[in-house]
Amino acid sequence: MMTNEPTTLTSVGKLIAEVLRDNYGVEPEPLFRKVGLDPALMDDASARYSRSKLMNLWDAAVEATGDPCIGLAVGFGLRPTSYHALGYSWMASQTLREALERLSRYYRVIVTVPLQVDLTESGDHFELEVIYPDPRYPSPPIPLDSFLASIVRLCRTATSPHFHPIEVWVNHQDFDRADEYVKQFDAPVRFNMDRNVLFFDKQSLDATLPGDNIELVKANDKVAEQYIENLDPSRIATDVRKLLIDMLPTGKANQQIIAKRLNKSVSTLQRQLSAEGTTFREIQDDTRQTLAEEYVRDGKHSLAQIAYLLGFSDQSNFSRAFKRWSGATPSEFQTDDDSG
Repeated sequence: MMTNEPTTLTSVGKLIAEVLRDNYGVEPEPLFRKVGLDPALMDDASARYSRSKLMNLWDAAVEATGDPCIGLAVGFGLRPTSYHALGYSWMASQTLREALERLSRYYRVIVTVPLQVDLTESGDHFELEVIYPDPRYPSPPIPLDSFLASIVRLCRTATSPHFHPIEVWVNHQDFDRADEYVKQFDAPVRFNMDRNVLFFDKQSLDATLPGDNIELVKANDKVAEQYIENLDPSRIATDVRKLLIDMLPTGKANQQIIAKRLNKSVSTLQRQLSAEGTTFREIQDDTRQTLAEEYVRDGKHSLAQIAYLLGFSDQSNFSRAFKRWSGATPSEFQTDDDSG
């Protein structure tokens, strides 16, 4: 079970170790032991390191190499397997847009620090913003660089080595290495901004991926969900989501009934969900959207049946909600999927 100390997959430590040894000729084990990390855990795909100790490792790596851009090397050296089941479901996603939405949903597989990964449509492009809302856990520049680079690396692995964002914003200085950032991201990079954002054009995010495989996505999403639950099985949001899946077809999966099933008052449930950074409405919407896209994509149910399974009063209400979630009607979504 997760403690109060945020954690990170040990595979991130393994990437740091590989870059230290291969790119800089620095033996990583002494640095790991210096900051109190067990190097042997790097080969355990499900093991985790304390975030605070991993932050100390980043500092030690910069000191040992003298390179403030080491985060870029680590991020762009990422393999899909480095991100556990999330990496596999990313590669099997239908589009990069779906993959990025999956990252927003399952980022806790990678890190349990309070984090928001928000993908929003803005005019003719998408913005993926990384936000650290808790001032107790800010993101230093080096690991932030690594995370942003790893996202672009996954996009390139799923599409083409030439994939690139249209622009990158970071909230830190350029360390007199602006050219290195531009070279690695293959895009303009703006420093000292008030946001950390990757900008993508719509066409690149909505193109069908060659690895598109709904069955692999489903299987690995389930692994990711179970992994997150095992990290912190006491999370109220997890209990709410489980009850919603069971009760949505009854049409009575409202906040009052869910609270009663959990032996809580509505106000207590609201307070506990707020402490976990979410609301009942957000969980309900997220659960319905995930299930709706699976049902529509499978094509095994009529739209009326899907509306019933998700607890909507009628098909038109479901269709409006689906359009709000995905930007397309269920029929358009199904047609696009069939054509892909």
